[in-house]
Amino acid sequence: MKKVLLYLLTFTLIITTRSFSQSNIRGTVKGVLMDTTDGKQPLVNATISVTPLNGDSTQAEFTVSGKGGAFQMRGIRAGQYRLLITYEGYQHIEKRVNIQDSASVIDFSTLYMARADKMLAEVVIQRPPMGIIKDTVQYNAGLFAVKPNAVAEDLLKKMPGITVDNSGNITAQGETVTRILVDGKRFFSDDPKLATRNLPPDIIDKIQVFDDLSDQSKFTGFDDGNRVKTINIVTKKNSRKGYFGKLVGAGGTNEDYDESLNMHRFDGNQQLSLLGQANDINKQNFTPQDIFGSNGGGGGGGGRRGGSGGGNGGGPAASTSPQSTGVTTVWAGGANYRNTFGSSPNHSTDVYGSYFFNAQHVVARQTDSSISPVKTNYVTDSSLVSNGNTYNISRIQNHRVYLNVESRFDTNNSLIFRPNITFQRSTPSGTSFTSETDNHLNPINSSYNKTASTNSGFNINSSNIQFRHRFAKPYRTISLDINTTANINNGTGTNYAINNIYARGIVDTLNQFYYDSLHSWTVTPTLSYTEPIAKNQILQLTYNHTYTRSTTINRTYDFVDSVKGYTSFDSLFSNSYKFTQNSDQVALAWRIQHAKYNLSVGSGIQWTDFTSDNTTKNITVAHNYVNYTPTVNFNYQFSNTQHLRLNYSGRTGTPTASQLQPLTTTSDSLSFQSGNPALKPQFTHSLRILYANFDPGTQRVIFATVNASTIVNDIQSAVYRNSLGGQNSTYVNLNGTYNISGFFNYGFPLKHPKSNLNFMTNVTYAQSQSLLAQDSLSAVTNRFAHEYTKNTGLNETIRWTTNIRKNFDMNFSSTTGYAINKNPGVQQTKSDTAKATNVSSNTNLNQFTETLSAEFTAYTNSGWLIAATFDYTYTYTHSNQYTAHIPLLTPSIARQLFKKKNGEIRLTVFDVLDKNTSVSKSVGTFGAVTYNRTNVLSRYAMLTFTYNLNNFAGANQRRMPGMFPGGRFRGGNGGGFRDGGGNFPIN
Repeated sequence: MKKVLLYLLTFTLIITTRSFSQSNIRGTVKGVLMDTTDGKQPLVNATISVTPLNGDSTQAEFTVSGKGGAFQMRGIRAGQYRLLITYEGYQHIEKRVNIQDSASVIDFSTLYMARADKMLAEVVIQRPPMGIIKDTVQYNAGLFAVKPNAVAEDLLKKMPGITVDNSGNITAQGETVTRILVDGKRFFSDDPKLATRNLPPDIIDKIQVFDDLSDQSKFTGFDDGNRVKTINIVTKKNSRKGYFGKLVGAGGTNEDYDESLNMHRFDGNQQLSLLGQANDINKQNFTPQDIFGSNGGGGGGGGRRGGSGGGNGGGPAASTSPQSTGVTTVWAGGANYRNTFGSSPNHSTDVYGSYFFNAQHVVARQTDSSISPVKTNYVTDSSLVSNGNTYNISRIQNHRVYLNVESRFDTNNSLIFRPNITFQRSTPSGTSFTSETDNHLNPINSSYNKTASTNSGFNINSSNIQFRHRFAKPYRTISLDINTTANINNGTGTNYAINNIYARGIVDTLNQFYYDSLHSWTVTPTLSYTEPIAKNQILQLTYNHTYTRSTTINRTYDFVDSVKGYTSFDSLFSNSYKFTQNSDQVALAWRIQHAKYNLSVGSGIQWTDFTSDNTTKNITVAHNYVNYTPTVNFNYQFSNTQHLRLNYSGRTGTPTASQLQPLTTTSDSLSFQSGNPALKPQFTHSLRILYANFDPGTQRVIFATVNASTIVNDIQSAVYRNSLGGQNSTYVNLNGTYNISGFFNYGFPLKHPKSNLNFMTNVTYAQSQSLLAQDSLSAVTNRFAHEYTKNTGLNETIRWTTNIRKNFDMNFSSTTGYAINKNPGVQQTKSDTAKATNVSSNTNLNQFTETLSAEFTAYTNSGWLIAATFDYTYTYTHSNQYTAHIPLLTPSIARQLFKKKNGEIRLTVFDVLDKNTSVSKSVGTFGAVTYNRTNVLSRYAMLTFTYNLNNFAGANQRRMPGMFPGGRFRGGNGGGFRDGGGNFPIN
């Protein structure tokens, strides 16, 4: 391990030393730019670039003219260069400069730029690597060098302020990117990975990052606070006519496989994409969906422990990378189509839609240990110790259908129709065993549980139709939006559990069959009207009505030995509901807009009434609520490259029907949940501040965001441990829940070697709470203790990405994380008339994590390529037994084939050191510290053949990679199945 690190360090030092050993001569180019019209008008923010005479655009260095039109570029190495000065609307200036000992300072004094026609200006304008245009950060893709066989995801990794993890999840400016557009249009609905893992950098002209507004906000000009962090991929004009694609076939040891198909055809406004993949190595070039939740739902048995918080001690723990936990087999494919019909932009229709199918087979094995430092009915206890293991197999088939129609009848009238539907069938199954002892290892209880279920249904998620009209008077508009959501889920399952309560000598056996059904519909029509009331000022009046109706059926039957069937109806485990809700909201907002700032302030009032009927127990709960929805949005533009944005919103959350029902339910006969009809709605205050600053002269970038929220009357749990060893809980309103997070990014370019260095800081703090009682007697007499859990996260990431075009590419990152998770005991509640007994001792869950990641690719002009990725994760949990050292090294060697080098054969060895593992630590109720180990992919070798197809008019492209992975199921029982392995290097 130490040798591997030493070799990597030595290699990096050699490359760096070589770059610094070149000539130490440094030159300066300077001058002043003026308009030829009168010779007195300075040109500010003109782009000046210096490029080696025999180099390309990625070797260029940039600056912009400042106050008075002056510019100056320092630190230029000796050599001959091409100086290019561009300014929109002016003819460009091009000169040759020669930096040498005798002429290290070149002063052009005053340069005059002549105005040019629009067409000429558009042709010669040269752009720096990035810039800020109002609230959009724009990167020029051609100025970021990527390795051969790269995808858009690799390009994004090079860009300041953007990070991409091993699972393909994208973060920009400290926030998760949930939408990717291609040329301003949605690509395969809103799944970012289907674009970033399937489009090559060669076709990309620009990357734009912004907070996308809702359709209504973009139409009316009112910011309703509903923003989505979005990346828009702008393709090159000469790449919008032609086709490209890739075929991949791979086979490996352990019967592993990885196949894919990827084809795209672009013809102006018409685009067609076909995708497919099949693999058993945890690769998913899409975002998985489970519309039923928990891999399809299903009844529960003995498994009653759960935790939250903590951190993962293994590699990246998402289900879409080889380093993730569990073993996932994937079969997937789909198509995306887009076209524009019509004779003019103001009388046209955009149609784009997609279909995507995926089948996942997931196998997860987990062992866990938990220590709860609590007092119970057993007076000698100071802690409870639990040990358990689970084995789960989940099979999910998912069909997504998405359609978007945007029709412009004329300049004043338009229609948007956006239906989408997802069909799913899932068959989860699993077994688990849990045992619990006191600190003297005396058994308290144990539980064995086996479940299986089959679920099918569909989901219509926020499908809407919207009609919009502009009046002759500017800013006077009216729009009608009808939004529909539906969820249909029908399922059956079995639940077999054996629960031993040793202190009471009870063995409780459950052998049940259940039928579950959920049919839910929501329709929300919204009418909005805007009216200008003064210069730069607008009012917006909005009314909407929401109607929700749902029917939930749960019928459980116990197995009867005498008839050998599930015939005995179990009312304790059965609950069926009919729920109806109506709400009406009226909102008024005011907006003022100036060149430097815009401000909008609004508030609404919402009347809600609902009725919940428990048709099993004949219990009816009805409530009426009045909610308020204040909003404030402020944006200040210091300059074209610097802005500040602030958003505040308040929203009300009403209790669910199950939280309000005055009855007790259970899923395992050990733990019980009771509703509380006296619950109040909770109210959440949310604040978001974003600051962005880009210096085009130095290419320095600063992003800072702050997000904060607090909840009044937060709906939380009041819990006590019962005599069976389980928990009884109900719902209560508590104050004091809040979250705050901050992100800061500082980045700048390095000239030698040409690269970018970024420092990213993340700080989070969260406080959650619950009420805990020692036992049922304390709960009945309302002697609950108020327990707070406080979590602080500190993370610092340093990321260095090279921008060297020829023969070498390297990225390096280091992430240091420290989690401070505290349960500082309990505080007595006001309702406690006696001194409350501490039910939880101080719990310190501090955790330190260090992750080093490096990836490099070296390639020759003759077609040979070597590459490697290395991730080293060190996790310290204050427990020698669960401190993990995980070096994950994956080398590969490849050879490009054929005359056009459009083929590639590659040999890869995943986890060549065979050290992959996953260890995690979490905290749950009663301050329980839980440690988990989960199965992962172990070492394998794979031989991959990739064939690229591409034909663009005038395009000179890099070849695309084997992006699509994927035959047989891996990870289950029987032939051809494997459940993963991995060592657990525990100190």
